[in-house]
Amino acid sequence: MALRFIDIWVNCPDRGTAERIAEVCVSERLAACANILAPIASRYRWKGAVEQADEIPLLLKTRAEHFNAVCEAVRPLHPYEVPSITATDISHIDQAYADWLRAETKEPA
Repeated sequence: MALRFIDIWVNCPDRGTAERIAEVCVSERLAACANILAPIASRYRWKGAVEQADEIPLLLKTRAEHFNAVCEAVRPLHPYEVPSITATDISHIDQAYADWLRAETKEPA
């Protein structure tokens, strides 16, 4: 079976949260790279009300097999009751970049 890669998006309430999650995921080799993006304005429904907040998007680049492990790493570091943790499959990837992602992430357990 071919190795699959994903981008995992996590919206964080502040830069400090994004930095802590990025550090853990890269240090533990759950992700090869973490991009902390510019603040965004989010508007969403929460418990029946429309809310808004500034958030910091975090993009983690990893193997598809690490998705559940990343979720487990993120939840205790994230202050939201229900953090947004979503993944997008990478359908096309440069071979050299794929080789780097594979080399910089640990083998799944």
